[in-house]
Amino acid sequence: MNGEPRLWRWWIIPLVGIFLWMGRGADASGEGAPFLDGFPKSKIGTVAFGSPAVTDLDGDGTPEILTAGYGGCVRAWHADGTPVAGFPLDTSGPDCSGERINGPLAVADLDGDGSPEIIAGTRGISNQPGERGKVYVWHSDGTLLPGWPREMGWNAALGIGRAEVYSVAAGKLIAGNGLQVIAGTSNNAANSSDFDQDTRNLYAWRADGSLLPGYPTWYRTAGIWGQVAAADLTGDGLAETLTGRDHLYLHAYDASGEYLPGWPVRSFVDSTLTTWDVHPYLEFTRAAPVIADLDNDGKVEIIAVGKVRSPDVGHAVVAAGVLVVSPDGKRFPGWESAPLSGAPLYPEYGPSQAPSVADLDGDNRIEIIVPFFDGTLRAYQDDGSLWWQYDYAQGYTLFASEAAIGDINGDGRVDIVFGTYSPDGSANAQAGVHALDSYGHPLSGFPFPLTAERGDIYGVRAAPTITDLDGDCDVEIAAASMGNALYVWDISAPYYPNRMPWPTSRQNNLRSGDADGLALTSSTCPPYIPPNVSPRIYLPFLMRP
Repeated sequence: MNGEPRLWRWWIIPLVGIFLWMGRGADASGEGAPFLDGFPKSKIGTVAFGSPAVTDLDGDGTPEILTAGYGGCVRAWHADGTPVAGFPLDTSGPDCSGERINGPLAVADLDGDGSPEIIAGTRGISNQPGERGKVYVWHSDGTLLPGWPREMGWNAALGIGRAEVYSVAAGKLIAGNGLQVIAGTSNNAANSSDFDQDTRNLYAWRADGSLLPGYPTWYRTAGIWGQVAAADLTGDGLAETLTGRDHLYLHAYDASGEYLPGWPVRSFVDSTLTTWDVHPYLEFTRAAPVIADLDNDGKVEIIAVGKVRSPDVGHAVVAAGVLVVSPDGKRFPGWESAPLSGAPLYPEYGPSQAPSVADLDGDNRIEIIVPFFDGTLRAYQDDGSLWWQYDYAQGYTLFASEAAIGDINGDGRVDIVFGTYSPDGSANAQAGVHALDSYGHPLSGFPFPLTAERGDIYGVRAAPTITDLDGDCDVEIAAASMGNALYVWDISAPYYPNRMPWPTSRQNNLRSGDADGLALTSSTCPPYIPPNVSPRIYLPFLMRP
């Protein structure tokens, strides 16, 4: 004080916490749910596994929505449906008639400048050098980062199929600012009987396009037709890379491209019955590994779904199964024998075998939600027991997308949202977007019909995205379809950012498959507060210096 003028000062003292959001409706029945103004969008290109990405491209505080699919274009719209300047981004020419982008876009701040980059993987127009699949990285304004695109390698003598980048992701593999780009490709040597053919297909690049030492990695002859993942398995604060291949092994690598101890993991259905050509096994052709702490003990587990082949019937696909292992590669207790589905409903245009995870019942332990190709969606508890299952096919030839999980009706409990599609076109009229409560019961008014479809095969093969696109703190559900359409439904229920544990494909815009990944978008919407928790407010106090 010492002769200084005596001043009254305002001090903000947190007495009891945060404001409740009052007077919000919680009607998410779906009956007559309107589209957000400006949507749906048609003629966007067939979308396979490209779950819509929602991010703020221009830094104005309101996110934009992006899609990518057949034709090789990345499209973007503002929340009012108007196209973003500079888009679409075309990987093959000015008319969006090039080769496809199969997997979801990854969106990440790679160079640490506070602005997101957009990452996409493409199929090549041939298997010749210069014409193979590539990874593109753009600034948010649509200009390419220096050093990109990067082309994949290809075993020209022994590979089958098309040289394609099937998935991209981002993760912090090395210390320092920014993130790294990860990609899985179809490079293979399937025409060889020599299992030691070097067919490198798992990549990790720095933001400038330079490869991390030790990458790309390979294993025998098998390509990657599924999704890659990145998460901290060792507790050192940096991510490891994970992938399945078209083979009976799951793989985990460090930042130098070396296997973690105990890996690769051999994936027989029963961990005690492991004789080749005798016992059934899981093969991870279109797998999507997920990382989560299932039992809340501070240690993560790895979950992957694979198709099951049985030597008894000539190694034909007879089911799908769920593998859960610890970071040391050992089976997690309760999962010594993989739980199995029934046989696939159709042999082609299969779904991404992508599990989603969330605490469905509020017991602080994680459940695993799997859309199987036998027409069921099943929820497993952390001990491997089946909790519930839902028949989404209802007698039709339908497959389901990866599930998004979040509260879409404002009751504070999470719901499961997924799309269906008809792989042979026979059930196009039955395809739609479904929603179940956390106990597997359909929510009223669902499925949402798909009203803007074009082509021969309809429906949603990619995970829907649960978001607040227009910033009004209400829920929107976005879905991109095989029928060339982007749908955004406006749900009159509050958007609670703390009740969105798996809001999009692979949990987050990095597409890392990490249950502890980054939030989909930053949100200023009030969180959900359980009814038995006293509301907290901030009041000003006058304090005399």
